[in-house]
Amino acid sequence: MSKRAILAATAILVGSFNPILAFPAFAAVTLVDPVPNPSDPTQTTLDAMQTQCDALALAHGSTWTGTLDESSITPTLVSGPTEKGTHSIDDAIDGTLVGVGFTPGSITIDGDPFRIGGSVNMFGLRVSHGGSFASSTYDFEGEFDTTYSYAFNCNMKESVHTLNQGYYVVADNAHGADEEAIRANCESFTGMANNDPRPPWWGMPEDHAFCHFIETAPAGDSDEDRPDEAGTPIEETQTDVLRAHEDAGEGYTIDDNVLLGQAVICISPSKTGPKGVPGTWTKQNGYTGDKCTTAWFNVAPWGAGSQTSKGTYISVPGV
Repeated sequence: MSKRAILAATAILVGSFNPILAFPAFAAVTLVDPVPNPSDPTQTTLDAMQTQCDALALAHGSTWTGTLDESSITPTLVSGPTEKGTHSIDDAIDGTLVGVGFTPGSITIDGDPFRIGGSVNMFGLRVSHGGSFASSTYDFEGEFDTTYSYAFNCNMKESVHTLNQGYYVVADNAHGADEEAIRANCESFTGMANNDPRPPWWGMPEDHAFCHFIETAPAGDSDEDRPDEAGTPIEETQTDVLRAHEDAGEGYTIDDNVLLGQAVICISPSKTGPKGVPGTWTKQNGYTGDKCTTAWFNVAPWGAGSQTSKGTYISVPGV
């Protein structure tokens, strides 16, 4: 890699990795996707709701019926989403894996020494060949369980039997008898419509005691609405594939080169004379090249800083 390429590098290169840990970490999973909307209740849940409606109706008597009002079903979040299975670094979505806590592998100095401003030292770029991360963060997709509670109402009806309605008049065959007395009896018979129970002969087509029955409304059965009743809510768990974020994942190793930054690799202080007196060029921080020399110092490129800030260079050895 050229010095220019290294100076331009701003990101850790991760081309291939191997997990360090053999088990997944689940301590810090957060959802990226929103909480899923509740699904429609399953047929099994609908059947259970109807069973409750049947029981509520039977509690009132055999003439009552209860029918599930599907428009009344209202879901409420109970718990979740909760990860259903397990995940690992192998499930990381491409482009989301980030290492945390880097430990370099073997470190070398890349390229030739360079100068920074008026410093009498020369610098180099430290590069790690491979290394390892103590942990990782990444996004992944997995199955999550979410539990909802479904409230519902039952439409209640009662089957009501209605008796026939009518009134009594003097029968045709009553002529010659005491019609006034018979008419009074007929009026009395009409009033028996409200008796509970009615006399067994009331409303029959045969004349009774010279009174004839005229029907105004036949007997019949009808379903009459009764107030709705609420059932006991039923919980249901649904499974969705959701995107989540792991911020305490496994560590892993890499084989790529990683730019660690710059360091002083050539210094020239005097070790025997006064401070500032020229000494001997000394290599530092792993540099093994042959350019810790004044000859190279005089032509070395600048990595940063002003090239006109030359200082006095009194500690630089002669050529």
